[in-house]
Amino acid sequence: MTSGGGSFRGARSMADPEAFGGGSGTIHEIRLSCRAVAVSMGSLLVAFWAVVGAASFGIELSLVQNALGVVLLTLAPGFLLLLFVDHGIDDVGEVLLYVVGFSLVFLAATSMVVSLLYPLFGIDDPLSFLPLSLTVSAVCLVLTVLSYWRDRSVVLRVPSLAPRDGKIAAFLLCLPVLAAIAAHRMNVAGSNWLMYVFLLLVAVVVLVSISALPPKLYPLAVFAVAAGIFLHRNLITNAVVGSDIQVNYFFVQLLLENGVWEAGLGDDVYSSIPVVGAVPAVYSVVTGIDLALVFKLLFSLLFALVPVGVYYAFKDTFGANAALVGAYFFVLYFRAFNGTPGKTRIAQLFVVLLLLVLITDRDRLPGKEWIGFVFGLGLVFSHYTTTYIVVISLAVAYVLGRIYEAYSGEDLGWGIVGTYAVALGGTAIGWYALTTPGMIESVATVLAGIPTELYAALSGEASHRSGASAVEEGSGIMYLLTLLVHMVLMALAGIGVVSQAFVGLFSADRRQRPEAIKLATLAVPMLMFLGASYFVTGNLGADRMYQIVLVVLAPFMPVGALALVGLAGAIRDIDIPVWRPILGVLALLLLLNTGVAYNAVGAPVTSDIALDKDTHSLAYTDAEIDGGEWIDDTSTDAPVVYTDSYTGEMFRGIVPESYSDASVIQIKVDWKPGIEFSEGYVYVRARAVVDAAAYDGEPPQYYLTESERAAIERSTNKVYTSGEADVFRYDGTETREFGRDGA
Repeated sequence: MTSGGGSFRGARSMADPEAFGGGSGTIHEIRLSCRAVAVSMGSLLVAFWAVVGAASFGIELSLVQNALGVVLLTLAPGFLLLLFVDHGIDDVGEVLLYVVGFSLVFLAATSMVVSLLYPLFGIDDPLSFLPLSLTVSAVCLVLTVLSYWRDRSVVLRVPSLAPRDGKIAAFLLCLPVLAAIAAHRMNVAGSNWLMYVFLLLVAVVVLVSISALPPKLYPLAVFAVAAGIFLHRNLITNAVVGSDIQVNYFFVQLLLENGVWEAGLGDDVYSSIPVVGAVPAVYSVVTGIDLALVFKLLFSLLFALVPVGVYYAFKDTFGANAALVGAYFFVLYFRAFNGTPGKTRIAQLFVVLLLLVLITDRDRLPGKEWIGFVFGLGLVFSHYTTTYIVVISLAVAYVLGRIYEAYSGEDLGWGIVGTYAVALGGTAIGWYALTTPGMIESVATVLAGIPTELYAALSGEASHRSGASAVEEGSGIMYLLTLLVHMVLMALAGIGVVSQAFVGLFSADRRQRPEAIKLATLAVPMLMFLGASYFVTGNLGADRMYQIVLVVLAPFMPVGALALVGLAGAIRDIDIPVWRPILGVLALLLLLNTGVAYNAVGAPVTSDIALDKDTHSLAYTDAEIDGGEWIDDTSTDAPVVYTDSYTGEMFRGIVPESYSDASVIQIKVDWKPGIEFSEGYVYVRARAVVDAAAYDGEPPQYYLTESERAAIERSTNKVYTSGEADVFRYDGTETREFGRDGA
């Protein structure tokens, strides 16, 4: 089998990583003695505090503080903690994943501990620079001394790069830089040609990855592609991009203003998920990086480690090529990059870390139980919904494992998932009840609504944001093509899961493939969740469920393709290409989900914010936000704001429901023609106004037509304008309607 084409003959040897391009090549070992670690950590701390001290003498080295602060927070605590773990993890990429996971949990715990303890000693703002920086530095110093005293050292295995490999690695590292430059050019000049160059270049990289890249560069390729794709969208505008992230950003801003974390702050869920509710504040305070940039840049890079974790979790079981393809599939799903990383996306980092721990041999990771529980805490501290989905999946996987053991008579050693399910489930319920009491009631309300959704589905009525509604409401050839590609890829993932279960039950070599069985038992409940989302949403939506389960299901997609190719080859002895067609489909998926293909046929979508500066989307400019903040600042009572649905998401970061008495009401809904508003403010975003003729007289409900805007202007008073948004005031007692019943 050639590395670029692939065939069913290669698929037959799937248990062999070498058959999938898993050769390791030449490996260079880096041995860090306890002395070297101590010197490195000491140098880092001295350099950081020297830069901080220089500022008091008028010497500003903000970029240096940014860089040193990020290293201090992201790598130092996790690396030092990893020194105290007995393990055989030595691949530098895999070590980096563990280090970042430990560091994030440490920072989340630190933000809460200092908030609870320091006020007792008269420090009222523990989340300010000196208390935080001194605490992190002191802990790192203590851990360094202890590691030196205990003579803890580490060995890192780094692939040796030939000159050609070095050039390829440098090229790959240029992809995120190019994405950032292209986004900057869009922001300042509105020019998109460089963005097109970047996206087409990434499509080519995806297409030729297996044929042109040595396997030792696969993890770097995954990270570079992921980082570039995430940054190209998230660096558009100066504000966070998306829906829920607006409330997340508001909460962290509030945390910075108060200088302390409090359980139940604002009666919002973000106090219970400090990895996204407090850690961004820690980064902003210690590094000096603007909070929005912490989310948009730093969290995007952290999220880019998730597909790298997917690669490492699956490469030894399914081979390097299959793991690479699965990681790309995860990256190129549109919800992976259509918004700034928040609770759902960051939680997936801990899902993949938990997965890594579960499938790692106990010989390499003797303390699996407590290490997995630490990453489980990170999951609990990141997202409640993902936590519950993972806990339920672990419980189902445990039951399936027991059934398999009873049938086959083999011991999978899968009892640990039952332990995790009970421990994490109990911890999650107790933690959320303690920090956000209203969450339990919210979860109960969602569960109580599922029978209603099921009844509606059985009656032929699709629930909003369910998979059925996505199929029914979509229109246009490009949309249907995008939907078809997603459905085909996920169908292949389902076939991959089934094929592994079949092999585990009936194949003669099942004793050599227990990891594949373990992964399949975890994938089955994930498939069940995804299937259920076609009919019911549980206040989540099929698109978000797809994203959550993709971290486990994505690598099964190439496995399913290989199973089909193997079956076809068994029926008829022909050599069928495997990898190039799959990578071609993924390259197509990239062009579809980024809007490139839509623009090419003259049917642009509102999500292509990186290609059209005037598109009406969930990316907001400073001038647009200023208009919303003007309403909040000048209102003496609880303001009522009428605006379109997309702009309404912006107000979640200005007057969120849990913190404000303001009301934000859609001026236009999809089940009624025209617009409607009563006494209050009408906020009109310039990008929301379109010519109705361009949509055959029926633009989507998140747009306003030029005639509707004119009607608003005639019947109200303009009280504010920023050039990109106008605010109107209506003080009448009657509800105004336009575009309905001849109005």
